[in-house]
Amino acid sequence: PVQHQTAPPPPSGFSAMLPGQDEPSAKLPVPLLFALTDPTIKDDAQNHMLNRRAFAFMSTDNEAEIQLGGYDPDAVDGKMFITPSITINDYVVVALSLKFGTVELLKFTPKDPRLRYLPAIMDSGTSCLVIPGNSMSGLLQEPPYQKWLALVKSAAAPVLKESFHLNIGGAVFEIAYDDWWLSFSNQSCVQRAPGAFGGILVGDVFFRRYLVLFDLRHYPESVVVGIGKQSASYTLASVHESITKVPAYKRKPVNISSASASPRYRAPIASDRVPIHNADMTQYFVNITVGEPQQAFTVIFDTGSSVFGIFTRCIHSAPAYGTCTFGGGHKSETGMLVEVLVMGLLGTVVCGVVCMFVSLISRRLAALRAGEQVPGRTSNSGYASVGGEKRERERTVYGTLP
Repeated sequence: PVQHQTAPPPPSGFSAMLPGQDEPSAKLPVPLLFALTDPTIKDDAQNHMLNRRAFAFMSTDNEAEIQLGGYDPDAVDGKMFITPSITINDYVVVALSLKFGTVELLKFTPKDPRLRYLPAIMDSGTSCLVIPGNSMSGLLQEPPYQKWLALVKSAAAPVLKESFHLNIGGAVFEIAYDDWWLSFSNQSCVQRAPGAFGGILVGDVFFRRYLVLFDLRHYPESVVVGIGKQSASYTLASVHESITKVPAYKRKPVNISSASASPRYRAPIASDRVPIHNADMTQYFVNITVGEPQQAFTVIFDTGSSVFGIFTRCIHSAPAYGTCTFGGGHKSETGMLVEVLVMGLLGTVVCGVVCMFVSLISRRLAALRAGEQVPGRTSNSGYASVGGEKRERERTVYGTLP
């Protein structure tokens, strides 16, 4: 279930909420989490299957981790807050309020409480907190980003160092100054959303302090999102009897509460943990292998995308946390040499064919010019013995003879 890419995959998450975006192709493969939980495939030495279609994600300032099959209760301090996703295609929760310090940034215009919310995507592929820069066609009394900017005076040097308080489905989660201000690059990680974007993006600034559970066990009827405060005593990728944890790696950017679960709901416990590289508190990368024999790739872990995509061509400017091989070696070595030789041979053949046609056309034009300059033909001409009457008859049929 792999989508091989020589270009970025179709839009989803952030870009899918922008108008004018096409729907993903119906021919896309099964999402990776669904393939790993396919009940028709047996769990054996060659197929490590998951019993539950769920995973959790958490990060620190320097590390990150995927927990497959659910979540590790030891990673959470207190209870897990459970809320439904309002769509089944993206992990979108309901943002009822966003305060900076004590100042409300989301002042809704409608009186109807059912309309007083913004969709918020839980997106690990986004570095910052992204909030609207307009009134959302009158839904808000004033643009939240501009109001925040007026409070801090400058995004590059904020005079106020307050926390954000994000209300998701009735539970309030703090995003502290140390999380939204990136000290290593001396810049704030609060961004204005594109004009046509219809909501909030909750990115890396949130995942660094909270474990987020993505539960698809009852898909497509429902998708559940769980949020729990990270335990200060938890060690990432620690051994757990029923889960596997995958590490991730983080790359520096180029730019820049408790609630009861619903009745009869029981959060799944993870069976696998995957460590992730956290590059300077921004983007997450995971090393994987695909195929037999195994071929190594580095992929971005992004909860805002439903496609598992790998590039069939190495990109030398990409982070080299893993090797990028496909069909016989790293592109910088054997793969690149073979490609250069093939392209060179193809270019030689094309040039040869073009030159041949140019030569034939040139010779034909030269012959035509010679016939126009010499009225009669010599004995070598096929028309030397043709009588004037016959020649005139052929002239009327074929036009001017060479």
